Amino acid sequence: MNARTLTNDYRDFQLLELGQLTGNAAGRGPYMWVQDGIAPHDPQARNCSFVLTRRGTWLHYYLFLALPESVRRHCAQFDSSAAAMTCAAALTGTPVVEDALTLPELIHQSGFTPAETDQTGRALWDDLRRRHPQAPVIPPNP
Repeated sequence: MNARTLTNDYRDFQLLELGQLTGNAAGRGPYMWVQDGIAPHDPQARNCSFVLTRRGTWLHYYLFLALPESVRRHCAQFDSSAAAMTCAAALTGTPVVEDALTLPELIHQSGFTPAETDQTGRALWDDLRRRHPQAPVIPPNP
């Protein structure tokens, strides 16, 4: 698969319905946008997954997972698909990525995984592993 540069075109995004990922049949939502691609200006051209924040910037998926659940909910999750579409449709220009890729790599190399009690984090972690199955799983340091 050839990776492409991250865009601000909603047709390149995937809308995740978190209730489906967690197996929560109680209702629909919340929602979040994800996109796989290469961050603009990444000299190593690494294909990664990114999460769209409510303010219209992109956050590396690993960094998003490292945030506390309440912060994740506030910064990148939408209560309705209409709210998610409104945010995505307002994007223009070159995508802005919130983080340097060295931080997610550090998190990954330290063996980070979401807490067992963080149901949404665990479902998102599984989704990320599905997106990038070739990434090595590094156990935490003793």
